[in-house]
Amino acid sequence: MKTAASLLMETNDASQDAEAVFKRVFRTDYTQPGFAVMVLAAGTGSYELRHHMTVLKARLSELHTARWGEGLEYLSMGRFDQQNTTRLHLDGAPERSFLMLGYEPTRVRSDFHIADFTRCAHDLGMSPAEFLRQHNPMFSSGAEMLRQHLITLSDWHEDRSRIVVINNSMAAPDSFGSTHGVLHGASISCPDPTASRVINSTMMAPARFATCDPAMHVQQFLSTDAISGQILS
Repeated sequence: MKTAASLLMETNDASQDAEAVFKRVFRTDYTQPGFAVMVLAAGTGSYELRHHMTVLKARLSELHTARWGEGLEYLSMGRFDQQNTTRLHLDGAPERSFLMLGYEPTRVRSDFHIADFTRCAHDLGMSPAEFLRQHNPMFSSGAEMLRQHLITLSDWHEDRSRIVVINNSMAAPDSFGSTHGVLHGASISCPDPTASRVINSTMMAPARFATCDPAMHVQQFLSTDAISGQILS
């Protein structure tokens, strides 16, 4: 059984570890966790972090094309300063979608949570969509059902930049290109109004679900200093 610590990948070049990320995230069985956390070298700043994110996305798109015949395109891009606790959830997106988050160094401590709801649904003989309809994890009863399928990361190198890639999918298991998604959330016990906790957020999906992948928005994402807003949505 994987420990929480063993799920962290330390890297100096995110693109070099794309195949390992792809294996963990774009899973077609339950031997992989459905997410990957990459801890970048000490001193990696915001611009370099976002560069790593876009290069990693391009490499994951190539691997997705090789596996399913279509690349990945951006659905949204944004930067947020967030210190709110969030319950386990899927982000709003197509049934096949993948979230990439770039966490900048912060002194605000948090616990990061992943729940393997598709495995739980499978064990109950339900589809992922049925499970979420009947056992909404935003309520205590639904969250309790996921307790045995929960991974919590604490003290996960918050003094360094990190990239988290999450399978945000809920497609029917027998549909084309389906992979097994997970829920994510975070708990922050002591928000600090004098500190920042900046998250660079991008959502991607197979080309059939996307309308565009404009280079100008990617360039804006790479160069902007603005936070608390969407660049592409």
